Amino acid sequence: MTETVVHVTTLEQWKSVLDVWFKQGYAWPAGDKKYSAEIFESGGRFLFLGDYITYSMSNPDSKPFIEFSEFMEQQKEDNKMEKVYEVSQSVFDELQRIKAHEGISLIGAITLNAQFIKSINVGKKAILRYLADDPAIEFKVKEQLYRLSGTDEDDDEVYMTFNCGIPTWTYIKDNAFTAPLEEIKKWQTPAWEIEKVGE
Repeated sequence: MTETVVHVTTLEQWKSVLDVWFKQGYAWPAGDKKYSAEIFESGGRFLFLGDYITYSMSNPDSKPFIEFSEFMEQQKEDNKMEKVYEVSQSVFDELQRIKAHEGISLIGAITLNAQFIKSINVGKKAILRYLADDPAIEFKVKEQLYRLSGTDEDDDEVYMTFNCGIPTWTYIKDNAFTAPLEEIKKWQTPAWEIEKVGE
């Protein structure tokens, strides 16, 4: 990966760059996602992004860097590019039916399905752009996730989770380990039943 180097001059700029990178899934070498304001206060002015985030008080090796304003401009451009929305199979099928608008105009199909369109948990503009064949907007079927459930000795429902990388159980459904079916099957034992997330 090509390293990105951003020069910042204020703590707010420091936090803004980190916000963007944290949202993209990057972290500091130790894996944490903290602002670490003390690093900025002690002179850290250059943020580096490779496989993870690092910093420096200077720009070693005179690597090409960009100013904060340039970085934010790039983010705006990136955000204007293609957007992909994940929806359930049934919502996707219904959108395809509306998009085909057989026998009526697209506006007619949208009007007839206004309530359904309104019910989708995505911005209305994005849906309308998609139905009008805007290549920057894409809808795809959300990958179905699964979890493992079972019962404890008191017949209470429990779910498989991990603690420090070791499989264990939890009573809290939202804390269960979830993954696509193939991955879940790797962890299934006779004690665990596979169930769909969302049920």
